Amino acid sequence: MPPIQAIFFDIGDTLVFDDPPLPLRLATAFRAVGSAVDEARFPGAYQWGEAYAMERYLTGIPWEDPQSLAEAVKLILTALELPVPNLAELLTAFRAVPFERTVPPEALALLAELKGRGFRVGAISDWETTLPELLRELEIAKNLDALAVSEVVGVTKPDPRLFEEALRQANVAPENSLHVGDWFELDVAGARAAGMSAVLFDWAGRRPVADCLRVTSFGQLSSYLRALPDPI
Repeated sequence: MPPIQAIFFDIGDTLVFDDPPLPLRLATAFRAVGSAVDEARFPGAYQWGEAYAMERYLTGIPWEDPQSLAEAVKLILTALELPVPNLAELLTAFRAVPFERTVPPEALALLAELKGRGFRVGAISDWETTLPELLRELEIAKNLDALAVSEVVGVTKPDPRLFEEALRQANVAPENSLHVGDWFELDVAGARAAGMSAVLFDWAGRRPVADCLRVTSFGQLSSYLRALPDPI
């Protein structure tokens, strides 16, 4: 692998996490509308709905598309052998579940360390135009040399143009760049399409077999990145 001079990160579920996470909020909403969710079976059922939404997303249909959401919910409840509730009531219940966005302290420390060693550090994210403000609030922005946001660039992952915008901002060649993200279909595929190397941060266990470097914990990810030679 050519020497790495820049390291880019996905944002959602790679550096920034919802607390509680979306699956738990959805389970709470199910219970609020009378669906008795089996906690042991819910993670497996959730993956059915998530996989369906991803298939649609890759064809250009947003995550929040009403038809996609409705069908994903039906797949989850079918897997749980539960009847489908009123979807409008379910959506209202889901939106009522409070959550906050957090950054693990070790992630902030890693970003600062990589930047201090001379790497150019960036983020590539499918997000709204509000992302820069959020990253400032979470103290991530101060360690970023580049930020490519889908709603600003006008394309979503895995379109290589989103990754190319980050490369342009960081003024680095793709072969000297590494991207880290939690979705193979979006992060690894998009990075490769732009000529970059990629690491799959598969903490959710979506892709047990992958033809790229795969790590399943932030500790593993940190160890790998810290072992990279300092940029020339």
